Amino acid sequence: MTTELEPVCAAEAIVYGPDPLWLEGRTGWRYWVHHPCRISDNPEVDERLSGYAVAVFQPPGRRAEQTPMVIGLQGMAAPYQLNGFLIPTLLDMGIACVLFEMPCAGERSLIRTYAGEVLHELLAFTERGIPITTALILQLFELVARDCGTVLRLIEERHGLTDERRALFGVSLGTLLSAFAFLRDGIGIRLLGTIGHADLPHFARSYAPWFRPLLGWVPEDLLGAYGAMVFGAQLAVKLSFCRVLHELTTDSGLARLANPLSYLDRAGAGRRVRFLVGRDDPLVKPIDALACARRFPDGECYVVPGLGHGGDGFVDHVRYFLATQVGDWRW
Repeated sequence: MTTELEPVCAAEAIVYGPDPLWLEGRTGWRYWVHHPCRISDNPEVDERLSGYAVAVFQPPGRRAEQTPMVIGLQGMAAPYQLNGFLIPTLLDMGIACVLFEMPCAGERSLIRTYAGEVLHELLAFTERGIPITTALILQLFELVARDCGTVLRLIEERHGLTDERRALFGVSLGTLLSAFAFLRDGIGIRLLGTIGHADLPHFARSYAPWFRPLLGWVPEDLLGAYGAMVFGAQLAVKLSFCRVLHELTTDSGLARLANPLSYLDRAGAGRRVRFLVGRDDPLVKPIDALACARRFPDGECYVVPGLGHGGDGFVDHVRYFLATQVGDWRW
């Protein structure tokens, strides 16, 4: 890992395709974007994180320049296909749907098992000599924000989708990353988050174990190569990640740069923020999502009884959520 944060963009993006794509009973287009980045001293890692698929679905019969769109991001280590249920819902409303993957997911994974195992993805970094640190997390946040801009340019140039009605949609960590691009870079006029919110310190606190403050006193090297020898690779990675979660809860230094709410003053008038969370979610606390929503000029949070962190009923609730939050964009 580099000692100083460097721009994640090393060159302009190269776009390959498109190829026809069939997903959820609808036909779209799949591009492959190669946008070089440098977040480590390992060329293999940087190369894997530089390429990603973009899936574009447009409603037939609506002029491109008058077509709103929703850009969707899934959760940690989850391939974009898991957001496929958005496609028919949005297309039937006359709204375009654009999906791509965050680093460590699907075709952008370092191990590419498509299993969605977060621990295995983190272990892949350490096995390649890259420690799990707050600096790495910030680099990944910045990478996704950069990609949002690249994807927007792609769909404008190749599909003529220039309508200003654009929403960023996220699931779990995808909500946090979408919020980062929405606030820091001003992408989109609506932020729609599910089983997540935009407050990084509280998001991290809900995932971190009770003993996280103790890890702040442990030398970072002990949780790196030495930790792997002493505790074993998987436990060392877990402890490193817990240490990072603790640093993210402090909302200081690099953690503050990664917190979407650090850029709350850029929310602006007329930009809507809506969260959908489950009352029974064991990870994301509804009270945190409600408090986060209240910090926005136009923010609301809906708490669904009986809903957990995804699971049964999640897809149906999200479909209704979309119908109410972008229903005014119907044709």
